[in-house]
Amino acid sequence: MAEENKKHFLYKKHFPQWKAILERKGKQTKEIFETAVFVLDTNSLLAPYNVGKDKIEQIAEIYRKLILEQRLYVPEHALLEFAKNRSSRISDLFTNIDNQLSSLHQVKKFEYPILEGLESYKNMEKDRGEIVEKIKSYKKELTKLKDEIINWNWNDPVTVMYQDEFNENIFITSQLSEEELIKMYNQRIEDEIPPGNKDKLKESNGIGDFLIWQSMLELGKKISKDVIFVSNDEKNDWLVKGNQKSISTRYELVDEYYRYTNGYNFVTINFNDFLENHGLAIKILDKFKELENFIEKNYDHINYTLTNLNQVERIITDFIGYYNSENNHIKESDFHEYVNGFKGSYKNEYFGTEEWSFYFDYFYIFDELLTEIVLLNDEIIYQNHRMRRDTRTDQVKLLALCQEFIDRYSTFPLLQ
Repeated sequence: MAEENKKHFLYKKHFPQWKAILERKGKQTKEIFETAVFVLDTNSLLAPYNVGKDKIEQIAEIYRKLILEQRLYVPEHALLEFAKNRSSRISDLFTNIDNQLSSLHQVKKFEYPILEGLESYKNMEKDRGEIVEKIKSYKKELTKLKDEIINWNWNDPVTVMYQDEFNENIFITSQLSEEELIKMYNQRIEDEIPPGNKDKLKESNGIGDFLIWQSMLELGKKISKDVIFVSNDEKNDWLVKGNQKSISTRYELVDEYYRYTNGYNFVTINFNDFLENHGLAIKILDKFKELENFIEKNYDHINYTLTNLNQVERIITDFIGYYNSENNHIKESDFHEYVNGFKGSYKNEYFGTEEWSFYFDYFYIFDELLTEIVLLNDEIIYQNHRMRRDTRTDQVKLLALCQEFIDRYSTFPLLQ
């Protein structure tokens, strides 16, 4: 078939049995909730990282009950994605604590002996001493938190919960060979059949959504049950959306599951609704997912901030790489422009949102470091020109600050 004719019959590929469209009697989620099986997506496995210990135990109780009833399943590929993304969650948690430590400043001593006889001066000194001790105590506890996270290894509360509650019987995977799955996935991309067709440009794991979907199809056919997919994924290849809000499961998926299982229902719900319908009325805000959505919606504005910061990182990296007695300061003429572009944009009120505030600590640290770097760099340039004093100490400090900037930059995956 000529290339230009391949898409003439896409609807036939999406809905190969036209009678099924009229035969299927759809049920609402609440009608199948008591009998359907639940399948957890990767983001649902990651969601408990955003709640406390008590809530994790309550979630474990829900899982325990469903597993006993043989009504909870996890795609093997979702567990693999969990293992990959869990490391990022722990890394971001550690980095935020580390940034919090770095952003704490000591209260400088206010020394004016002539004021020592004044009562207000005495009170101020007393308050300063108490604040200094509180800051020391706060730093000590933050350091303990960092050490405890390091010692978690693979024993963080969420992973331990899964180790305790999950067993090998709940994990599902396709029985098809890798070659068969790849062939099917490529055909679905060509025919624009969801899910996963929107991920075709991903360099890795583009097939992930399809692997999860195929495992659910095979599960449904094997056990002859309705499936409720618990996922916070709001991409268009899973959900129909209106005014950027999720409305319902895509009909292509509903229809394919109905045909593949000979008459059973497939619906998707988010993790909060899943918990609420099991008697746990908590609202879990997935900061990582919220940020992804925020970036997607506001890409142009955010891209300006990150582009400037990327350019700053490039210039500083080059400076460190070529540093010597003659190249003892940052010479690129655009350096100030990029620094000011970053400083001006990340502080813009446009970014004063809950989603963006999650990463504000990173930008605050970058801002502080760049302020010191610019001042020290300008001082070295000035002294090199005036020849009034030796700047070797300044150069060592400048190199150290630049290296600290690069080290912190490397821990911030959003910028990569």
